[in-house]
Amino acid sequence: MLREPRKQKTKELIVHTAVQLFKEKGYDNVTVEEITLLCGIAKGTFFNYFPKKENILLHVGSSYTELLSGIMSRHSEGHPRERLMAIFRDLLHLYVKHSGLLRLVLIESIKSASNSSNLSVFQDSIRGLLDEARESNAFRTTHDLNDCASVLAAIFYQTLISSSPNTQEDEMIAELQRKIRTVWEGIADE
Repeated sequence: MLREPRKQKTKELIVHTAVQLFKEKGYDNVTVEEITLLCGIAKGTFFNYFPKKENILLHVGSSYTELLSGIMSRHSEGHPRERLMAIFRDLLHLYVKHSGLLRLVLIESIKSASNSSNLSVFQDSIRGLLDEARESNAFRTTHDLNDCASVLAAIFYQTLISSSPNTQEDEMIAELQRKIRTVWEGIADE
């Protein structure tokens, strides 16, 4: 077996095994030792791929970048606010479907807060949507588009984090719509 494909296969095995354990036992109840034992690898091998257990979650989060790109392109037409809500609905549906794991991924992504994280990719995608809408005169603002994208992404993430595990998807969508409408229309009547 060639070295690179073998390395990729080992990395995939570590991620798959860890995710299964996280789902079964809860993230905090899983150790690196358990992961390596089930993978049949040494602890040192694990650390060749991931500096710490948390990095597995960051890896899972970054793997959603391609999925985000597909969702963004699926909603490439229409009013910018409606496009944004359609994107948020699709992402929210995915989040609800895999909430146990994705909640951990989101929290770990927020903790790491690196510029190359999946959070930055999401915010850049929103900025791209706003920039495109502004270029086509479908969106007018005097505000910095980075600030606008940051606020919109923060609303999405805050809605996810603040919801309880029992919150229904349609309730979360309604909450998102209210918040986005508030920001879109402005919070001050001046």
